[in-house]
Amino acid sequence: MKKKPVLVVIGAASITFTPKLLRDIIHHPALGGGTLRLVDIQADNLEVMARIAKKISDTLSEPWKVESFTDRKRALPGADYVLISVDVARNETWGKDWKIPADLGVRQVTGELGGPGGLFHSLRQIPLHIEMGRDIAQLAPDATVMIESNPLNRICLAMRRHTKVKQILGLCHGVEITQAHLGRVLRPKVQENLTPGDKVPWSKVKTGALGLKAEEILATAAGTNHFTWILDLRLLENGEDLYPLLRERLKNFDPTFWPLSRKLFDVYGFFPSCGDEHIGEYLPYTWELVGMEGPGTENREAGAERLWQYLRDQAKKEGPLERYEALKGGGYEEEQTQFFFEPRSWVDTLAFPIMDSIYTNKLRRMAAVNMVNNGAIANLPADVFVECPASVDSSGCRLISIGVLPRPLAAFCRRDIDLAEMTVEAAVSGSKKVILQAMLLDPVIDSITVAEKVLDAMLKANAAYLPQFS
Repeated sequence: MKKKPVLVVIGAASITFTPKLLRDIIHHPALGGGTLRLVDIQADNLEVMARIAKKISDTLSEPWKVESFTDRKRALPGADYVLISVDVARNETWGKDWKIPADLGVRQVTGELGGPGGLFHSLRQIPLHIEMGRDIAQLAPDATVMIESNPLNRICLAMRRHTKVKQILGLCHGVEITQAHLGRVLRPKVQENLTPGDKVPWSKVKTGALGLKAEEILATAAGTNHFTWILDLRLLENGEDLYPLLRERLKNFDPTFWPLSRKLFDVYGFFPSCGDEHIGEYLPYTWELVGMEGPGTENREAGAERLWQYLRDQAKKEGPLERYEALKGGGYEEEQTQFFFEPRSWVDTLAFPIMDSIYTNKLRRMAAVNMVNNGAIANLPADVFVECPASVDSSGCRLISIGVLPRPLAAFCRRDIDLAEMTVEAAVSGSKKVILQAMLLDPVIDSITVAEKVLDAMLKANAAYLPQFS
């Protein structure tokens, strides 16, 4: 009998990530009977997640063996897969990552992945992931490492450059999310009540009037993580080209829906595949279209606390999980707990479909996987991470070649790649000068004087997390 997988999950006390992972246990029963090792330094929250995991696993005909560890080195030996989703002091730092540069005149819109905020997010994240990569290479040398931490492409690149991990997959569900949103634009149910020329209210569509589901759409998207473009958009059932219909629908669609992506679609002819909040981090003119409201972390924290309370209550009770209504207000869709019970592809962790295909030899097309390029995008460097569709079966995961990116899109991605390389160098150098060099490559920076002020202020604010720059 084929050996069931040993999966180590580092960052298992995450309220936004682990519930989706645990939902995947239910919907990939072929992997039941494997070993699930949950790892986190937050012991109390880890124990809650471990109890919830066991309740979910016990609904399968072959339950997983659930174990929990606060020391990753104890969990790693024998691992077939290591799934990493961690962040360094995210709640304490994200607001400052955005506000400090913004107060000094930098027009970054979110501060998570690009701009000075994304740079310092990377500086905090990269050393930790390099440490984990070195532990994995020593203790589980044959394991496939799947990264879901952000900034994803910079972390993957750092692990490739500075560890001996053999295989690294970066997993992001941005393409699926975009497919879901575009499905609502393409065939909103509320259209039956409209007359020609009426605008479709995005607020109404977004709150439940679903049209095409993400899994009914075949999007071929490529680029670098969070900087990808839909090169081809089709109806999966019959191969119908959906781009003409999308252009027509957008003419009368609510203008508040992704104005930046729509403008880029008009200019370049290809729709971005990760939403305004992500692709906008890498462009200097984003603020003109989406404003400067910041990341809005308050609502996420409020929704997360409600979900934690539910999980703590359920962990204490005997018997299976109890279903309850979706969270009301404050939270965002990925926190809604019906996802424990109802599969929904666009919030999938992506790790379980990959493991399932490798175990069962079921050929799957993954909408997006980040792997070393090796020619999949012909006009981008070979030895960097790119995001492309991928195929997976028992022989492993492979990027699907998409050929040449259109010239302007490739230029965008090359700039992002160069900035990622410099950011990795900054993170491991301990040099303030190298950080400044990286910052000055970022397109949202238009003043060296401001950049120097931002650098000093951000180093001071992050002193506790960046001892290598002390």
